[in-house]
Amino acid sequence: MKVLRDAVHNVLSIDPSLRPLASDGVPGGLVEFPRTEKREFIIIGDLHANVKNLNAILKDDDTMVKVKQDKAVLLFLGDAVHNDKTGFTYAMDSSIEIMDIILGLINEFPGNVLYLLGNHDSFAPELSKLGIQQGLLYREALLKARGKQYVALMQEFFDALPLFIIHRYFLAVHAGPARGGLTRNELVNVRHFENYLWQLTWNRLNETRSTPSMKEYGPEDLDEARRLLGCPKNIPVFVGHNPMWKWGDEDSIWIDALGCHDHVILYATLDTKCPYVSVHGSSAYTVKYADLELKARHFVLDND
Repeated sequence: MKVLRDAVHNVLSIDPSLRPLASDGVPGGLVEFPRTEKREFIIIGDLHANVKNLNAILKDDDTMVKVKQDKAVLLFLGDAVHNDKTGFTYAMDSSIEIMDIILGLINEFPGNVLYLLGNHDSFAPELSKLGIQQGLLYREALLKARGKQYVALMQEFFDALPLFIIHRYFLAVHAGPARGGLTRNELVNVRHFENYLWQLTWNRLNETRSTPSMKEYGPEDLDEARRLLGCPKNIPVFVGHNPMWKWGDEDSIWIDALGCHDHVILYATLDTKCPYVSVHGSSAYTVKYADLELKARHFVLDND
C-alpha cells in the first residue's frame, strides 16, 4: 500500500510549471517540458506484462545509470499491464509484477519517470481482448492478492496519470491525437471532456484510408495536432496502442505508416525484438533494441 500511495503522490506532485493544473485545481492531462530541457528521453511502448522486456530495457545501454544521474527520463506510453499473447490473456500475475517494478521506479526517481494513461490502465468491464474481460480480471487478481483498499488506490493511480507530452523535439500520447487535434487548454482539462479522453487512449490509425470514423485518426489529424500546439510541422509523434502486425510482424516498431510522416508506433511485447526510442538533443530520434539475452530476471533498483 505504501509503495502505491507514494506513487500516486509522486504523479500528482509533478511541478505545476511542467504539468499545469486543470480548471478544477487538479493536475491536468498535459506535461510540457521547457525548451531548455537537456535530458535524454527513453520512450517505451506498450509492454503488456512482458517483464523480461522491461528488465532488458532497464539494463540496456546504461539506461538506469543515466536515470540515476538525472541525465535521462523514462517515458512509458501506457499499457504496461494485461498480457496480450494468445493463451495468456487470463494471466494477471505478470501484470501485478510489472506494475510493482514501474511503481518502484516512479518512487525512486519521481522526476525522471513518467507513465501516460493507456486504455488498458483500467478496470473497466468493456476492456476485453479476444472476448476476455481483462479489466475485470486484473481487478479480481489485485483484489485477491492485495485487497479492496489496494484496488481503490490503484484506481486513484490511473486517475492521476497524465495523457500527453509536449517536448521541444517530440510529442507523445498512448493512442493518437484526437480528431482535428486539441489545444493546450483542452489537453490540460482533458478529463473534463470524456470524448477527448477516450480518443487519446483508444483512437487507432485509419488503416483503410477511407473517410475516418471518430475512432480513427490519419495524417491530417497529426498535422492539425502539431499546428494547434504551435509545433514544427515535422516534429515526431510517438504512440503505442495500435500494432500494425498485418503490415509487418517481424518487428514491433512502425515508422511513417500509411501515409503519416514523422509518426512512430512503438510496441515492446515481442519475445524476439524489443525496440525503444531515444530522443536527445534533436528531433532526430534513435531506435534502439534491448538485449533480450539478459539472464537476470529481476531488475534491482539499487544496482549500478
